[in-house]
Amino acid sequence: MDVPHESAEPGDAPPSTLPETPLTRFLRAVLWGAAILPLAGFIAASWWAWRHADDGVRDTLVRTSDVAARHALRVFESSRLIGEKSLAFLGIPDDQVRANEAALRVRLQDTSIGIPGVRSISVWDAQGHHLVGTGFPVGSGDVSIADRNYFQQMKATQAPLVIGDIVLGRASGMPALSIAVRRTMPDGSFGGAVVIALQPAVFEEFYRSISLEEAGVSTFNLFKADGTLLTRWPVLPDGRARLPDDSPVLAAVRRGEHSGVLSFRSAFDGMLRTVSFQQVHDLPVYVSSSLRNDAVLADWKRFVMLLAAITLPVTIGLVSVAWLALRKTQLEQRMAIEFNAEARKRALAEKALLQSQKLEALAQLTGGVAHDFNNLLAIVNSNLHVVKKLRPDVAEMKQIGAISRAVGSGARLTRQLLSFSRRQALKPERVDLATWLPAVAELLKATLGSSVALSLEVAPEVPPIRVDVGELELALINLASNARDAMPGGGRLTIEASREPAGDGEPERVLIRATDTGSGIDPALLGKVLEPFFTTKPASKGSGLGLSQVQGFCVQAGGSVEVRSEPGQGTSILMRLPARPGVPSDTVPASLAEPAAVSGRVLLVDDNAEVVDATAEMLQACGLQVHSVRSAGAALDALAGASQMPDLVFSDVSMPGEMDGIQLAHEIRRRWPALPVVLLTGYAARVHDATEAGFRVLGKPVGAQALLDEFMRATRGR
Repeated sequence: MDVPHESAEPGDAPPSTLPETPLTRFLRAVLWGAAILPLAGFIAASWWAWRHADDGVRDTLVRTSDVAARHALRVFESSRLIGEKSLAFLGIPDDQVRANEAALRVRLQDTSIGIPGVRSISVWDAQGHHLVGTGFPVGSGDVSIADRNYFQQMKATQAPLVIGDIVLGRASGMPALSIAVRRTMPDGSFGGAVVIALQPAVFEEFYRSISLEEAGVSTFNLFKADGTLLTRWPVLPDGRARLPDDSPVLAAVRRGEHSGVLSFRSAFDGMLRTVSFQQVHDLPVYVSSSLRNDAVLADWKRFVMLLAAITLPVTIGLVSVAWLALRKTQLEQRMAIEFNAEARKRALAEKALLQSQKLEALAQLTGGVAHDFNNLLAIVNSNLHVVKKLRPDVAEMKQIGAISRAVGSGARLTRQLLSFSRRQALKPERVDLATWLPAVAELLKATLGSSVALSLEVAPEVPPIRVDVGELELALINLASNARDAMPGGGRLTIEASREPAGDGEPERVLIRATDTGSGIDPALLGKVLEPFFTTKPASKGSGLGLSQVQGFCVQAGGSVEVRSEPGQGTSILMRLPARPGVPSDTVPASLAEPAAVSGRVLLVDDNAEVVDATAEMLQACGLQVHSVRSAGAALDALAGASQMPDLVFSDVSMPGEMDGIQLAHEIRRRWPALPVVLLTGYAARVHDATEAGFRVLGKPVGAQALLDEFMRATRGR
């Protein structure tokens, strides 16, 4: 015995997620590439544009700073040359300079001719008193520059050239940048200084011209190493004279850097600027140029917006095309999968249909064989009964017993065949398992043998069932036979009956479970055990119809069968049958009593001559008068012409011609309502119609006692 487990065929439905294929992987990569590559190109181009703009700004600022530094150097060098040229004729004592002040003043004026930006040239003695100058009137000896920082620095450091701050001139009162050239006396002592006063405009105008040539450059500074502003363009409205102490440019100068490019927020206007600074040769003076970063960003943003306006539509187009291609491929793939799944379903359905057709053909074959075999058994059984009646002395012979047992075995085999083909004529009855199972225990024990113990367990309040008692008995005998063969060394068979709870909307069922302690069944055979003619027993041990009869019985009763088994753990057969609540019958296995003698008249209708003759002789042996015919038409003719009507009509159901047994019974009821009819058949087909119409039906092969019982029941009270 085995347990079939229901399982779904793989691939019955398309998967929720599609499997990846080389084509879909390629299209997915194209989709990502269509999205990522333009984005990467956009980012790279934007970064390149920014770097290009930043490098361009730096180059521009470095270039303008260099131009401004060279311009400042030229101005300072020109001032130094003026001073040195003046010293060539001023290397005389101070009193001689004062004595020739007018002539020397003219010569100083000639020295500065053609040099732009020079406001005045003046000569001062060692104490800082005025000797001669172009910006001072003659006799200005009381004017002093001893308090000027550049004069003090030159006197203290012996420096040949000192660049002063922007100060107001002593004579003109106008702002000027003083360049002091050391005046050394013939004895090498400090003799004062030649001071060239420069107009700040000489730098401002130059810076203005550069800003016009270099678009974007917005500020220029000329400052000393200590942060003092010498000049600035554009001029600060607040007149600020120093760089902030925290200026990044000033910090770089203090670190000893001679040039550089920095980005920071300006303390003058609060704007983020990029600044380039450069030292003017080896002088302690620096120039710087700067521009606002937002000007650079504006150009870069315009480029990025233009680039985005080109890149975005292209990217959207590429992504859309790639996405549509991927979706189309996935749709085709899904359609292919669904088509294959549908093809597999169709193949499975065709396979199931073919299997069903095979089983139906097999059922037709076995049903036909069983029907013919039933007729043969009926002939043998009838003649055997006649022999026993006519020769009581041979009834006890072992040969007669062997024939009787063979007829019984043949009848059981026929019932198995008809049960498989679902043509077994059923006689459903209410069965109370609490009383019925113990009644068949001895029969089951005889089937199991002495080596296998039997246990019966019926749960309290098990509802009755409505089944063919003979089929139920045969099913249990088949299960007992299989259990015995599964436990050759002995064991236990437990048969349990219990109420199975009903599910939502489902009828209540009764569960009959037969469990053995055998070795179980190979899982590979589990799905085949219910197939007809399948057996694991030797050819001489079994027909392979045992479990198929159990299945046929359960299905015909409106139930189902399930097999559970694990190798080494035994096997359980579960029969689930519909519960039939109500008052249970007292049905028990039928007895095998010999029929009693009766008298009366019977019309026997069957198309098989040998069956008719054998059955007629059996009934005649029991004391009945029998008139037999071989067709429905002949039966009607016999009844119509009978001088004395029979007490009962026995008719086979399956007969050739225009009218079968059921139609004959209806016609007899119509024409002779008082005449009872009992139908004989080995098929279940159309039995329901007969029983619904109120006709009695006996299953073939039928014994003499059953025929006599029906005769007595039908004629009782007549």
